[in-house]
Amino acid sequence: MAVLVVMGAHTPWIAQRVPRVTFPILAAAGAALIVSAFVNALVHFVRRHRMGGRLRFIPVAVNAVALVFLVLLPLAHLVRAVTSPAEGTPRIHTGFGDWLGAEGYPRLSPHRGVDVAGRMGADVLAAAAGRVTVARDNRDLCGLIVVIDHDPHGLRTVYCHFFEIAVRVGERVRRGQRIGAVGTSGQRAWPGFEHVHLELQRGRDINALEDPLPRIVACFDETKVYPVDRLVLTYPVSC
Repeated sequence: MAVLVVMGAHTPWIAQRVPRVTFPILAAAGAALIVSAFVNALVHFVRRHRMGGRLRFIPVAVNAVALVFLVLLPLAHLVRAVTSPAEGTPRIHTGFGDWLGAEGYPRLSPHRGVDVAGRMGADVLAAAAGRVTVARDNRDLCGLIVVIDHDPHGLRTVYCHFFEIAVRVGERVRRGQRIGAVGTSGQRAWPGFEHVHLELQRGRDINALEDPLPRIVACFDETKVYPVDRLVLTYPVSC
């Protein structure tokens, strides 16, 4: 079941062709099996200890690791997802460089950006003024993607998983402008974990990444004047 969940999370072809509740159900069933296996291994370990038999540490250790990474960590992410974030800021499901995905399961590689929680269909806002250079269906884990170049800073922001795109390539956008809507294209988020994936890239090298959070100053405020001598970002969703 863990293999099926990981495959679904990293294979858009699979994720987009099954109901969104499929993998949460598999995950819940797998978690129940893991808890049962851990308790069973622990009971056998205690019985052998009391009877003076040969102790078997490996089953307990393996099931304990599975319990932590496939039950406790996802459960902690679930609790965080249903609790209210700090006032005035959106929830961050996954941070830059994290090895756990939005739902709390281990990733195959460090996270390239930040996952900012948002309601399905809610407006996605440009994090800073710039020019749209990509607006298409990438047909990969990113899904519907928008890329905005922020000249003359030599940086660009990347937004993934849209439900729809509201801008065109070559269009100039202002900070806070609607560029699309929150969706589940690409790496399909589980119910309750819908988000916008935001990346910050340096130049044209897609692997020259920077954590966008230190540059985020707040939620967009149309009455506020933002610096122009350096790139500062606002959250890509309304707060």
